[in-house]
Amino acid sequence: MKIRKLKLENWRNHASFEFEFNSITIIVGPNACGKTNFLEAIYYLACGRSFRSKDINLIKWGTSYLRVTGDLEKASGNEDLLVVVENQERMVKTVKIKGQKKPSSQLLGHINCVLFTPEEIELISTLPEARRRYLNLIISQTDREYAYSLTHYKKTLEHRNSLLRRIGKGLANEKELEIWDGKLAEFGNYLIVKRQEYIEKINITLPIQYQALSGKKDDLIINYLPSIKSQGGWAELISQITKNRTRDIYSGVTTIGPHRDDIEFLLNGKNINEFASRGEFRTVILALKLAEIDYFTKITGEKPVLLLDDVFSELDESRRDLLSQIFKKQQTIVTTTDLDHVSKNIIKESKVVKI
Repeated sequence: MKIRKLKLENWRNHASFEFEFNSITIIVGPNACGKTNFLEAIYYLACGRSFRSKDINLIKWGTSYLRVTGDLEKASGNEDLLVVVENQERMVKTVKIKGQKKPSSQLLGHINCVLFTPEEIELISTLPEARRRYLNLIISQTDREYAYSLTHYKKTLEHRNSLLRRIGKGLANEKELEIWDGKLAEFGNYLIVKRQEYIEKINITLPIQYQALSGKKDDLIINYLPSIKSQGGWAELISQITKNRTRDIYSGVTTIGPHRDDIEFLLNGKNINEFASRGEFRTVILALKLAEIDYFTKITGEKPVLLLDDVFSELDESRRDLLSQIFKKQQTIVTTTDLDHVSKNIIKESKVVKI
């Protein structure tokens, strides 16, 4: 899988810009010059959203719309993707795939990408919400049913929470929760099952990648921390949601379910938050990204696009060299402030663009 060409109109600071990518493309420039915009636009075509901002903030100041076009080269045949966002009051999004208008959810799976940014290093120590978002974005790229279930789970959760608050004020009857409990369990069970499956798959290669990067025989895995301890599927899930109604009514929110789940990174059985340095965090996240490449390749049969946003400054020389060796295995697009951070052998085989 490769992205051959990217065309931007009114995307952030670009009024009109067209760019062709090689197998390895290195974008060089100082901080705050707009290098990340290219990676962000590719990610937008892959996931239908930015990894760092809301849609309204992507539209160039003083204009009323944005347009992103991508030409793809795939084993199944070439494709073109188009996303237009307009009407800043309602943020209307139009998607076309091979010239045919499609729902925005259909973007998922046409470009699979693995993203590594300096902010990714905070995934380990940040709030659980960020780790849930990580799971959702990764799994949604290979499973549209997951994306569908996630969207409907969130809508159901909003309705149920609103009803809980009305019940707490004596404005509704507890019996009205039955329909929402059923829907919450239906969509929530799918999310839980698919998260467990993803973690099982990623844990096959994650320790191998970590050992290669660290030079140690330590065992790194991801551990899933569901808010509902159950292997009983939908029936057990709805049972626990029902049993929890009294607490939920008192709290005014749904207190259990996949929206409260978390993951932890265990090194030799211990949560690395308890002892690891920032340098070790970098190695863990880099190993995770390499494991993601294996995951996408096995699921889809094609290598994903690797997007690296100014991560070399976060890595020591040995890890830079190890990462550079990965470049040739799939299309890789890199931003950096300094070409000295990239292997000279890699530079010779790359398209280098200075911003």
